[in-house]
Order: sequence, then structure tokens, then C-alpha cells
Amino acid sequence: MYDNYDFNNEISNFKRGFKIERIFRILLSIPKSKRSWYQIAKMANVSYGWAYKILSELQNNNIIRGSIIRKPRQLFLIWAKRPTNILFRQYHIQKPKELLYNIEFDYVLTTYYAEQLVGNYLFPTFYDIYIHKQDANNWHRQLSKKGYVGKGNLRVFLTDEHVFWNRKEIKEWPIVSIQQLIVDLLREGAECREAAEILIRRFYRG
Repeated sequence: MYDNYDFNNEISNFKRGFKIERIFRILLSIPKSKRSWYQIAKMANVSYGWAYKILSELQNNNIIRGSIIRKPRQLFLIWAKRPTNILFRQYHIQKPKELLYNIEFDYVLTTYYAEQLVGNYLFPTFYDIYIHKQDANNWHRQLSKKGYVGKGNLRVFLTDEHVFWNRKEIKEWPIVSIQQLIVDLLREGAECREAAEILIRRFYRG
């Protein structure tokens, strides 16, 4: 069913948002480092004019000064209002942790289980992962063999490849960057938002 699905068409609607998210992701990277706006544009693979426009707006609102973040929590809240991930599929899998540990495809964890590895605040209600667009159909074939398709405990997301930037590994598990984890938790809401606020205070003193 998904073998000939055109994800490029769906993802293209979010490309403008991708550029902004890349800049936010770089600004909020851990460990923090000073970077020129030109360096940020280059790392985000966007034009300097585009980066200058976004960064100037942030600086005019006193959220950043240069590349130093003055109000990290506010920047996260701005970012969280711009959702650009696409839910590819949901699956109900027995022993999802075991499956993910042994899967052959590259991915990064986010939200519940990633937070448990970093902050140990949430129970892993869902195993949420970002995958590479080119692997989507292979993931679907594998997961549909191992469990049921539909609402379940494993959610698979597609987005800009830059989401893999600054990724971490904790206890042999691949997870998104700290800043991506925080914004994903904020977007999830409820108890995830509480977990995000804890991580903001821990990593950004915000």
C-alpha cells in the first residue's frame, strides 16, 4: 500500500518550517557554543539572508543576543508552535523495546522513552521514533509483520533530516538532541510538558 506513496509531496508543505527549526535546533544545541550568524546559516544549510531575518527577529525580541540565548524557555515555546513532523504510521507491537533494539534501520527515539533515558520522569506510554524518509516502506513492512497496524504503542514520524543533527546515544539507545526532545515533549502536552519544563531548567536554567 505504501510502496508507491509520495512522501515528498506531503513533506514539501513543511519546508519553510524546516529552515526555521534548523536554526532553532542549532541555537539551542548542547553543549552550547558561540557561533556567528553566518556559521549558523551554513550549518542549517539555508541562505544567510534567511538566517539573518529569523535571527534578527529573535534578537529584536530580546530572546537572543548574537548567538547567546537570553530566554531559552520562550524560544522553546516559539518553536513548539511550529509542528513540522508527520505521523507516518502507528503500530501495536509486543515488546517494542526489544524490536527497536534489534532493528536494522537507523532511527532516533523521542518523547516518552527518550525522556526516561534522559530525565527519568515519564512512563514510556509510547515509543516514538523519527526515521529516514527512504526507509519508510521498509519500516512498514517490518513492523506490520511484527504487530498490528493502527493505534498502538509505537509511533513512527517523518520530518526534515536535520532532526538527526546533534543526536545522542544513552545506554546504547539512539535519541534525538536534547533540544529536539524538549520541543517534542512540549508539543505532546500534558505530563510531557511537565517533563519538558524540568529539562529546560536542568539544561538551560530557563
